[in-house]
Amino acid sequence: MVSHLGQTALMMALVTLWLLAACATAGPDESLFLDEGERGPALLAFYGDTTSVELPASARVGEAVTIRFTSFGGGCIRSASTEAEVSGLSAEIRPYRLEPTKLPPNTACTSELRMDRHVVELRFGHPGRARVRIVGLARPGDQAFAIEKELQVAP
Repeated sequence: MVSHLGQTALMMALVTLWLLAACATAGPDESLFLDEGERGPALLAFYGDTTSVELPASARVGEAVTIRFTSFGGGCIRSASTEAEVSGLSAEIRPYRLEPTKLPPNTACTSELRMDRHVVELRFGHPGRARVRIVGLARPGDQAFAIEKELQVAP
């Protein structure tokens, strides 16, 4: 006969084993839906939370300026490419996301919120006050959303 303490230990071991097996399950092959889907602007605001943007206060003409910012994803929403264009003292950055349009059978998207990091290098060819604009979407509503930051470009 097993004691009450022994039964409790056995039950805890079984629960632990079950949890480890459940958490270790590989899940669906993400390659099945990462390369296909609808490409759209990245989510820069999500129910009141907004992207964080890091950039230096100043730079020199022709010097690489590193811009770091976040977008929101999770579940089946994945970070895709980021495009940047500089014209004079204006830069526009457009990050994108990928959402699957069709999932493999027996696949579900989880409900976690993830913050994806983006890193972009820009170069300004003229001295002056430069404007960096990051363009994406805000949820709920998938409304256009942009964040603007400035930095001084010295000769």
